[in-house]
Amino acid sequence: MQVLHQGEGDGSVTSTLHLSLGLARAGFHVRFVCPPGSEVEGRARAGGLEVHPIAFSSSGRRANAATLAALLDRHPVDLVNSQSTKDRTALTWLALTRRLRVPLVVTRRQMPQSLFLENWLVSRLATRVVAVSRAVGDALIRRGTPRDKLAVVPNGLVTERVDGPVRPELVEEWRRQIEWEPSRRTIGIVSRPKNQEVVLRALDQVTVPTRLVLAGVEPTGLLADLAARVPARHAVVCVPFTPEVRAVYELLELVLLPSRSEGLSQALLEAMALGKPVIASAATGNLEVVTDGVDGRLVDPLAPSAWGQAIEELLSDPAAGARLGSRARHTARVTYSLDRTVERTAELYHSILAGS
Repeated sequence: MQVLHQGEGDGSVTSTLHLSLGLARAGFHVRFVCPPGSEVEGRARAGGLEVHPIAFSSSGRRANAATLAALLDRHPVDLVNSQSTKDRTALTWLALTRRLRVPLVVTRRQMPQSLFLENWLVSRLATRVVAVSRAVGDALIRRGTPRDKLAVVPNGLVTERVDGPVRPELVEEWRRQIEWEPSRRTIGIVSRPKNQEVVLRALDQVTVPTRLVLAGVEPTGLLADLAARVPARHAVVCVPFTPEVRAVYELLELVLLPSRSEGLSQALLEAMALGKPVIASAATGNLEVVTDGVDGRLVDPLAPSAWGQAIEELLSDPAAGARLGSRARHTARVTYSLDRTVERTAELYHSILAGS
């Protein structure tokens, strides 16, 4: 059973859904628990998974635990994998009260924010703890997870989000939405707010006229205020979050990820899979995906001048960008293929069920 309290289309939800679909194709019978009426519920049903919708309470650990216990009584499983916070808390409570009779796997998809004692308790009740990157794993160990409980299984690229034909009318819609014009080079960050301010400040250093697209950012608030103050040679467009972002990549020459806290970013993998040159913060999971100067650029997360220099260099040297993009495509599609993630997860499940 894969249990997920989140329902909308961010990277963690996408990774969990497609891992589950891959496990089903590999021969596992997957029971998929997610919020009712959510985007992921519809996608899971469309993919043929056995879906059990549960509305997780934000403050009801015991109520959530009781609901999951009742579900497990009605639909027994051999193993449970918790994929997000509320379900992790509920399943930990079931394990603590000895009402969880099957192995518990806890998957951590983000850099952990939990307190040491909480993380220590979860890791001792879980059979195994899965981290989606070494950075997440190291942070979990610092918070009390025993090394022998930890398994690192990197996220896999969801190719169906990037492959396939892109309808020209969708590209034209994005072109109108961002007010594209040939006089400025177009770069973008496809992410909810994650330290975009460092790139906005970096534009002071960039002499090439640039249009920066912030896809996933509301047109009001702090980021929008900073965007309004960039030099006049540049333009910044804030576009509220939408899961339908594939077409905007057709307009982006560079893709940036300034986040300083990433487990292992699907957005970064998707940009690389499309052959886009990427610039990412030299922090956490980004360090494992991008090799600086080989398949992208890594820059100091807190240094606008470093971001500005990297943007300027790649916009001024399209051939260098093309080389990085070509290698990035290979990294995303081969090193981080979803098939490898499914295979490693299946091996982990089989080893747990075999008692090893």
